[in-house]
Amino acid sequence: MTHTRRRFLKQLALVSTAAATGMPGLAATAPGSQAPPIAIFEKILEGLNYDELAEAVAKIGADGVEATIRPGGHIQPAAAADEVPKMQAALRKRGKGIVIAATGIQRADDPTAAPLLKTLKANGVTHYRQGHYSLDLKRPLKPQVADFAKQAKDLAALNKEIGIQGLYQNHSGSPLLGALVWDAALLLDGIDPDALGLALDTRHLIKDTGSSWKTALALCKPHIRSIFVKDGTWFGPRGDRYKDVPLDTGFVNASIFQEIRRGLPPMPLCIHLEWLGYRVFEKQEIPKAIEGYQRDLATLRRWLAG
Repeated sequence: MTHTRRRFLKQLALVSTAAATGMPGLAATAPGSQAPPIAIFEKILEGLNYDELAEAVAKIGADGVEATIRPGGHIQPAAAADEVPKMQAALRKRGKGIVIAATGIQRADDPTAAPLLKTLKANGVTHYRQGHYSLDLKRPLKPQVADFAKQAKDLAALNKEIGIQGLYQNHSGSPLLGALVWDAALLLDGIDPDALGLALDTRHLIKDTGSSWKTALALCKPHIRSIFVKDGTWFGPRGDRYKDVPLDTGFVNASIFQEIRRGLPPMPLCIHLEWLGYRVFEKQEIPKAIEGYQRDLATLRRWLAG
């Protein structure tokens, strides 16, 4: 086991202790660490049972998963109290864990929100991704952003009370709030990023802000608390068609990734493997998914080493 790997496992144990005891300064890695945990988004692996999932993550070589604990996901929110401990236990047998929980939570006053977040916290899950907000393009946009910002502020207060890091992802395309990034910054303005921060999606950043990505990044950087890593490209005779591609073969490259990370503390990274399809894979397709994740993970680690 390498020194870096030993250091990460020690840090993971510290994080689990912090999550269980409610220690302040909840973070994915210990201060000064240069080895952020790398998760894989498990959407395409939802057809596996927990032991099979843990085995797949071990083969891939990632540190854990972004688990889909949401309506229609691997774990239904109503079953989380029973199922999250089972998933976590299976992963921990392999030295892995739930790094981030992908949820559908949007509001603090949702009666399912607090119980789910408390379940996550009790099982050592330090970060969760909330559900996205959608804009009505037929109505004035700024008042809608202000209304969602109030929801986000309340949700941040709940996160702080429970002791868990919330994340809002910048999804791509209309009418999702955050696609242009400026609106994500407005959403999170004045909110403690250690209560509710931004999961910056590399592909969505470049796809939706284009040549202005550095301006968008500068605006949102204080809010970033996780980086979701994936790639895409424009193609076709008019350059107006889009497709997802393996990491470092499209418009997301090492220099963009390094610019995003510059000046940020260590935080969870998550690989989204959408270039093989955004759906639940059949059992016979899992070897291909594992190979795809291994490929993108090797690229990401090369970027980190660089």
